[in-house]
Amino acid sequence: MKRLLIMLLVLICLSGCGNKKQEEKKEEKQEQQVIIRNSVPRNLQGSYHERYAGRASLELGSNTIIIDWSSSASQKAHFEIPVNYDEDNQRLVYENAVLTEYEFRSDTESKDTEVYNDGSGHFDILNGILIWYDDKAETDDPTVFVSNDGANSIANPWFYTTDLSEAIIYSGIDFCPPIDAALPEGFKLVSYGANINGVILAQYESEDRGLVIRKSDRVEGQELSGDYNSYSESWQQNVKGLNVDCFGDGETANLALFSVDYLHYSMSCIDKTYKTFEGNGLTADQINSLINSIQ
Repeated sequence: MKRLLIMLLVLICLSGCGNKKQEEKKEEKQEQQVIIRNSVPRNLQGSYHERYAGRASLELGSNTIIIDWSSSASQKAHFEIPVNYDEDNQRLVYENAVLTEYEFRSDTESKDTEVYNDGSGHFDILNGILIWYDDKAETDDPTVFVSNDGANSIANPWFYTTDLSEAIIYSGIDFCPPIDAALPEGFKLVSYGANINGVILAQYESEDRGLVIRKSDRVEGQELSGDYNSYSESWQQNVKGLNVDCFGDGETANLALFSVDYLHYSMSCIDKTYKTFEGNGLTADQINSLINSIQ
């Protein structure tokens, strides 16, 4: 009788283990199916480079990102990152990423060291660029990758958002927009805009006028403002030793341009109906208040 009971218990245990293994295989298979179902769209796949120093290259495949980051001529960090496409949040998420460091000692000899194999984080997708947030990074600042594949080039270089931090990351320009108290009466923020070529802006509207403030470290003057209209009057206004070039009807400025060191600014204020480009612009006091607020 005892032998029979023992055999029954063994059979029950074996059955339970078998069911557990089947469940684990089923879950593993379902996980693999999710990865396949959430592959990276083809229009995002391709080659990218790190925007600022240009020392990192990124290859984005259907479910894998490979990053090679050269810290010197003899050292390179190699990331292998399995990604899953999150369509709802326009994001590539990952875990179990592997970082390997390579040290080249000669033309024929190198040493590779696995630093970790449990990396995690995500890449935000903003209008064709990849913004990398790595949980193991030593800084909270993300890394920005720009496509260098002609097929993936950005059709519209402008990105609009109500999140200032997104606009700063996309443009690569730090920006402190004017406080509400410095705005002309009746104006409210509509959105922030960012250009991949290094321009950031803030758009405001009142009942009858639009105000756009732009900042760049690469573009200046009328090219920065996008305003190529001919105005009847032009003059300079001095704001705490800063010369501001003003254009308008002589009483109010529809366009104001100025630079501080290597940073360039433009302020445009026009009638929202676009029936006229002169008059009803910014007064001298309003220009003074805005400039003092954004510096």
